[in-house]
Amino acid sequence: MESPQPQAWYFFSSDLPDGEVIVPFKTQQGLAFGVRTGAMPDETLDALNRTARFVLGVGLAHIGHTEKPPDREE
Repeated sequence: MESPQPQAWYFFSSDLPDGEVIVPFKTQQGLAFGVRTGAMPDETLDALNRTARFVLGVGLAHIGHTEKPPDREE
């Protein structure tokens, strides 16, 4: 059985911590990035999604089961 392909995607949300524009979320399906609503044009979001799919698809990046988003810098 072939293992599922890792995924990454970006989405708009106004429910991010105060002061944050983009926040990574590790999910069972892959890595998601919440982007503050209004902080990025739709065209840029679409381009980032295409780039994430390409980078993961050709193996330039890998989402492992033990990896997590980097700790937040204070």
